[in-house]
Amino acid sequence: MDVLIIGGTGYIGKIVTELLLERSDNVTIFSRGSSRPYWWSQIEHITGDREDPSSFAQNLKGRKFDCVIDTQAFKKEDVESVINMFQGNTERYFLVSTGSVYLEGGVDFLNQCPYNEGSVDWSTIDYSYPAGLDPYAIGKRHCEKWINENCSIPYTIVRIPAVMGEADPTGRMWWWIQRARDGGEVILPPQSLGSFRTIYSGDAAKNFIRILDHPDTINQTYYVAMPEIMDLNRWSNSLWNSMGTECSPVYVPLNIIRNEPNLQLYFPPLGRPFNNIHDLTKSEDTFGIVTRPFDQWITSVVDWYADNVPLEPSAGYEFRQNELNLVNRWKDHCDLFI
Repeated sequence: MDVLIIGGTGYIGKIVTELLLERSDNVTIFSRGSSRPYWWSQIEHITGDREDPSSFAQNLKGRKFDCVIDTQAFKKEDVESVINMFQGNTERYFLVSTGSVYLEGGVDFLNQCPYNEGSVDWSTIDYSYPAGLDPYAIGKRHCEKWINENCSIPYTIVRIPAVMGEADPTGRMWWWIQRARDGGEVILPPQSLGSFRTIYSGDAAKNFIRILDHPDTINQTYYVAMPEIMDLNRWSNSLWNSMGTECSPVYVPLNIIRNEPNLQLYFPPLGRPFNNIHDLTKSEDTFGIVTRPFDQWITSVVDWYADNVPLEPSAGYEFRQNELNLVNRWKDHCDLFI
């Protein structure tokens, strides 16, 4: 298979590239070239900037690929330019999307749990960016809407939740591990305890390949996630246990946290104010979604971070003492009621 990956040196794209190379597929990567993994000599690289339309067109126009995997489309214009570019020159456009398309009013989570791929009503969505809403979620929703209504190339859309794993560029994994390693308590606002699914980065990439190989996934949308359902209690306990320690969560209301010095933005990664559970039945029935058990991959990720400590502290860690000071005062306050 001849595959073009737009953004193939990033988090998931890099793993997908490795899997394709392992089975002797031909891989071409379009990127700025600022990152060059160990397999760089095994791929063809096209240097360019997605945000520069003339460069994008000049470098890719006329090229033919069996599949175009797009990990870097964040707005309608991104997918529109790819489809126009590869009209007649590819057999499939594979968009990596996000479960965030369901946010910002897309789904009534209270009455739809779990929800499925068809839970978004595209006819009620326009291409505006309402003030105060997450532009990432809105932009991805625009990408999907345009594809569903206009795409003339066979396509597949894959929605993924927050992806966790080694070398997580978002820093979410390191946020948890750094706090687990210092031995202090972790603050869990009650407003963050909604249930959710995540997925291990290696599992996400493996299922992308399974989708590419299955003929019935054309012109379909799928959600890919692990089957285990988490909340921050289960997540933190499992993470701490994998390090041989016991988690000590302290439940402090968000309005109290927000009044603390330097903690106005504190909110644990993966925390949700509501349950956010997707039905995986369509993925299970069509291509047979496969994942490693959660307890296995979380341990391997923790072990990786033990050998590869990031140079930078996790988000907000410079204010870790403020977190611990609040914990101590809150515990003293609670003792008055015991």
